[in-house]
Amino acid sequence: MSGYYYSDRQIQTYSEHAQAAVLWERAAHWEQNANYWKHRAESAERRMLEHHCEGDQ
Repeated sequence: MSGYYYSDRQIQTYSEHAQAAVLWERAAHWEQNANYWKHRAESAERRMLEHHCEGDQ
């Protein structure tokens, strides 16, 4: 990923192919971000359940 941020107004000035490429890149970044937070939440839940189970013993 390039690391650049393109505003919606700026993207509208691009050709259709360039718009598609930028939006595809943006979607890939959002997917990576969503996966990161999903794994963080799953890890936190796992730790919470392990801690809860230890307290029951």
